[in-house]
Parts: sequence; C-alpha cells; structure tokens
Amino acid sequence: MKDKRELRRRMKAVRAKIAERDAADAAICAAVLAMPEVAEAESVFVYKSFGTEADTGGIIAALLRAGKAVYLPRVNGAEMCAVRYTGQALACGAYGIEEPCGAPFAGCPQVCLTPLLAADEDFRRLGYGGGYYDRYFAREGRAAYKIGICYDRQRIKSIPAEEHDALLDAVVTDKRVLRREKTEER
Repeated sequence: MKDKRELRRRMKAVRAKIAERDAADAAICAAVLAMPEVAEAESVFVYKSFGTEADTGGIIAALLRAGKAVYLPRVNGAEMCAVRYTGQALACGAYGIEEPCGAPFAGCPQVCLTPLLAADEDFRRLGYGGGYYDRYFAREGRAAYKIGICYDRQRIKSIPAEEHDALLDAVVTDKRVLRREKTEER
C-alpha cells in the first residue's frame, strides 16, 4: 500500500530525530512496568529493540528480575513465534535483529509489547510492513493484552487500515499511557 510506505518513511525520520532518548526510554520503561496488566501478568512477550526503536532492554531486565516468563520474537520464514528468554545469548536473526534460540512457545503470553513506527487515535499501529505481528496475533494472540510502545512524537491522527490489522489495547509513550475501550475483538 503506497500510503503506508510513505508514512513508514516519514515516521522513521521522525523517530530518528527523537532527542533525550535515555530519559524518554526510562519514562516508557517505568510506565510499562507500572501498568496493572504487566504487573499482574505471569508471561510477557517483548520485542528486542533495534536501531532507533524505544529501548526495551530495561523492561526485559526488570521482567526477568520480577520472575516473569519473558518471551522474545523469532522469525521463521513468513511467521513469527515466541521463544522463552531467560538471559541466554541471542543470535543474529532476520533483518539483523537479535533473536533467542530454543523451542517456540505453543501459545501466546498474556501481555505482548509490540514495536511500531506510529500509533493512531484508534489504536492502530503502523509496523514495518511484514505483517509478522498481525499474523501472530491472528494465529496465537487474540486474547493477549497488546501494548504498543513508542515515543510520543510517533502518535498520529490516523493510519490507513486493512482488515487484517490487529488493534492495540494500549499505547505507552514517554509522555502518557493510552487505553482502548474494549468494544470489539480483533
């Protein structure tokens, strides 16, 4: 979709210009960890941040210290799976992103933290265009609480939607936590 390609290009540029990243990342980490959905969850799926994405290293470390079952994504061809992460070494996987080795988790953790380039007022996320998270949620994660993580400047009014796009339940930025009222399941 041409509109999404152009929007991805623009939002990558916006994210690359975020200033004071350490403070913004710390604010995101604190907000995520303070959410009751995360605090009460036994299992959490977290993306391994890459490039200019909001850093998830502090979130992962805190979840492990709290004794949570932490899962990271691994790409296998056109699909993504969750693999338990306990602090083991990671291997360079698809797109140059570090991924865990080990057996895939059959199911979906209770909470899923997702990367994004933009989030809109209707809790749609603009991903990177591969559809990995949308397919994963359709296959394994319909019941998971889906949280998008981004810098506040990555929030926009509207993202072009497609039928298969999974909605987020919450968006956490360095400035706020936004929650979607559950009126439909996707």
